[in-house]
Amino acid sequence: MSLWLDGVQRSYPRLDGDAEADVAIVGGGIAGIATAYFLAKSGARPIVLEGRGVAEAASGRNAGFLLAGVAENFVAASRRYGAENALRIWKLTRHTQELVRALVAEHAIDCELRWNGSDQIAGDEEEWREVAESARLLSAQGASVSIAAGAKTVTYAEDGEIHPVRWVRGLAAAAVRLGARIHEDTTVRSAWDGRAVTDNGTVSAGAIVLCTNAYTSHLVPSRVRPVRGQMLATAPTAQVFARPAYAKRGYQYWRQRVDGRVLVGGWRDMAVDEEVGEEERTTTGVQSHLEAFLHEHGIDAPITHRWAGTMGFSHDALPYVGHTGPRLFVCGGFTGHGMAFGPASAEIVASLIRGGSHPDADLFDPSR
Repeated sequence: MSLWLDGVQRSYPRLDGDAEADVAIVGGGIAGIATAYFLAKSGARPIVLEGRGVAEAASGRNAGFLLAGVAENFVAASRRYGAENALRIWKLTRHTQELVRALVAEHAIDCELRWNGSDQIAGDEEEWREVAESARLLSAQGASVSIAAGAKTVTYAEDGEIHPVRWVRGLAAAAVRLGARIHEDTTVRSAWDGRAVTDNGTVSAGAIVLCTNAYTSHLVPSRVRPVRGQMLATAPTAQVFARPAYAKRGYQYWRQRVDGRVLVGGWRDMAVDEEVGEEERTTTGVQSHLEAFLHEHGIDAPITHRWAGTMGFSHDALPYVGHTGPRLFVCGGFTGHGMAFGPASAEIVASLIRGGSHPDADLFDPSR
């Protein structure tokens, strides 16, 4: 069981009968809840349909990082997307950080939000050259960066960390206060042309948004593929890590909570062919690597939690956000970075649903 889900109880009713809404949102993770929030704030009447509980899937099974950029360093991202687009993407994720800061303050969401920065650690000389050059390039764009060449580490001072379940559920409560409706334990069986069909009723809406990430192909043809990520957490221990860390091109990551618990995740690259699909189970192979990391850093606190989550990977590591069919929109495929992309992506899709535009919508067009 994910550490973040300890003590969480579902608080929204199952859909009971047919309903109408301006927008039906399928999925109650960060993307779905943020979309509902922005729509409700604009005066629309959204309804969220979640098969499990709010933030119980990928949004409740990650490390709770609020990092700017994509999984790759900025130099690698510039090579992949072009320098101009890489900068636009980085700025969009910085906007997510601004949104989180503002929304947590506005709605007094108790979610352990801290802005202690993050460490990006290179795994070899080639990666270090890219990481160091990325730091210099982003510093020129105003990022607060420090470089420790001896440790092959760059620290980005403006990054943050959060309790992801408390954050998403707190935003859900804010959305409800603005007029959104949320139904948990409500699995959508089909969604098309303004009709979201569940076992307990059908929601008729002016538009449907699929915020279903790895599970989108259950409802429509999708290029999002499910990939498993694993984590563990220890009992509280003495401070070892000052801030979240992201290492070896994002395949390894860890942080220490304010209560002293150490969280370690990743090492998916050690079993790439196995870490796919929707099965949320841990494996001895990957968990042994997470345990070895603890031993290497002298951490002997008992392991209290082990868990896995299903991420939704796109073909190019950027989310799909926009119109994808008759009265149908999509917002997913976050490639393991839903906390970084989710809120800003939700802003984009909410604007498109209202008939507006967004200056960054072209980056995430589902048809690209």
